[in-house]
Amino acid sequence: MSQVYDNFGVPQGFQAAGTYSGLCSSRVKLDVAMIVSRRDCSIVTDTAQGMTARSGKILVLHNGTALPEGMRGLEISKEVCQAVSTCVGEAPDSVALVANGVKGQYFRPSLLIHSLNNLTAGLDTDTQPLEAVLDNYGDVSSQTVSLGGDCGSLQGIAADGTDDSAGLCVIMTDAVVDGTMIEKALIQVKADMDTEHFTFIVMANGGAGAQPVGHDAFAGGIEALLVKLGFQHALKACS
Repeated sequence: MSQVYDNFGVPQGFQAAGTYSGLCSSRVKLDVAMIVSRRDCSIVTDTAQGMTARSGKILVLHNGTALPEGMRGLEISKEVCQAVSTCVGEAPDSVALVANGVKGQYFRPSLLIHSLNNLTAGLDTDTQPLEAVLDNYGDVSSQTVSLGGDCGSLQGIAADGTDDSAGLCVIMTDAVVDGTMIEKALIQVKADMDTEHFTFIVMANGGAGAQPVGHDAFAGGIEALLVKLGFQHALKACS
């Protein structure tokens, strides 16, 4: 049975598209997405290799095959980001690449690069939803949480993982928060939630306006969003 996706719709100030690159083993699965912010945004990624924060406008997400570890993975990331830069006319350091999936498989960056024209052409359409790229043939859910007042909202998509691949959770927000606050909020929330074996991506573009959100409110919003997405609070050891 095919997955029926909700009409998620990305938050104002973001665009997203998905397509098939052929990099993963499935010949029917959409496996690569591009998320573009119309303005500079904070991009925080939390993977098995650790948490990183950067500023940029574009995230390319491949779901199916993990990047090789070490120098080869860095070379591939640089090559893909440079190609994206040329395709969309943004600086290479405005582009981030996340590759989630099976480890130890041969990674052909040329296939990812050849899919860029399809990705950019699809940014103004809803024909290939972001949920379809995250889908690992399990449950996929999308939810929205308001941060209250004029502070904006959080919109997220979560998809279960498999025995070979981590689950995925992508959060986009128009709240005025920087990478440091996102990192601290993720660390705090993950300490209380069962998020093991999940890759997290958070993008914040500040499009809600000049009203910043405090740390407690932002962390509380992420926790509420994860609960709505189906994450469970971690069990506490009995004393």
